Amino acid sequence: MTLTQLEYFLAVVEHRSFSRAAKECGVTQPTLSAQFQKLEEELGHPLLDRKSKPMALTPMGNALIEQAKYTVESASAIRTLVDQFEHPVVGELRLGILAPLGSIHGAFWQGVLSQACPQISLQMEEAPAHSLQKKLAQAELDAAIVQLEGWNAPGSVHPLFEESWWALAPQVGGKPPVLTHSEAWLMGPEEEATTRYAISQGWKASKNAQVHLTSLYGRANLAVRGDLWVLLAESELALLPPEAQKRAQLWGGPSRVLAWVQGIHTAPTEVHTRVLAALKDRLPSSLRPTQ
Repeated sequence: MTLTQLEYFLAVVEHRSFSRAAKECGVTQPTLSAQFQKLEEELGHPLLDRKSKPMALTPMGNALIEQAKYTVESASAIRTLVDQFEHPVVGELRLGILAPLGSIHGAFWQGVLSQACPQISLQMEEAPAHSLQKKLAQAELDAAIVQLEGWNAPGSVHPLFEESWWALAPQVGGKPPVLTHSEAWLMGPEEEATTRYAISQGWKASKNAQVHLTSLYGRANLAVRGDLWVLLAESELALLPPEAQKRAQLWGGPSRVLAWVQGIHTAPTEVHTRVLAALKDRLPSSLRPTQ
């Protein structure tokens, strides 16, 4: 069994297609298929139900996913560690993070970066989008992780992650209304990332629809009394208690895109390149790479 075989397996799991998986891995389909079959032979179990349409995993295939991910990620972390040992990068980085992502993922990112970039001094600051824009413009930050939708400040932009949007119902069940039905949604202030996304999708603030509550938990409680819906990103689900999470439904609109923005007053350096690569290499569970 090889890392390459596990990487091919995970690519097939993600795309449910040998041709698309081969394209992502940069190999021909026959090459990927041959390695996939060798993996099945070594394990002694089929990983795919080849009679199923669309392609489906066997119980063994489903059981292998998490261990394969862990193994591939561990190998990647080792390669990063060796690279950092052989080519150490020393420096500082002031990184802004869109609220509330710092509270949710900050500890994870600190751990990833301390392992991958131990000689880089990292200062993280969580703030709303408008505050990050101002600090980048005034050279108080070197870079920031922001929501791409609604971001219109100058600077070099590199999409990093995607995550799903969720609709929090006033009670369990029901079908989410479209965002253009503004009266059905309870939004926060217009400078908030979620509200910016909603505006980009057709939501409009009105006297009855806009309530200036910055707390997601506060909106979730108020929405129940007002029979209103609340829009939130997948990362934010973890901020709600379990009974509120039961009211959440996957939103069918475009995914939320989170991007790295380089400040216009900060020249790209090897420090930025190394941190950016480390963030792309290991992702929190609710985020996935941009397509």
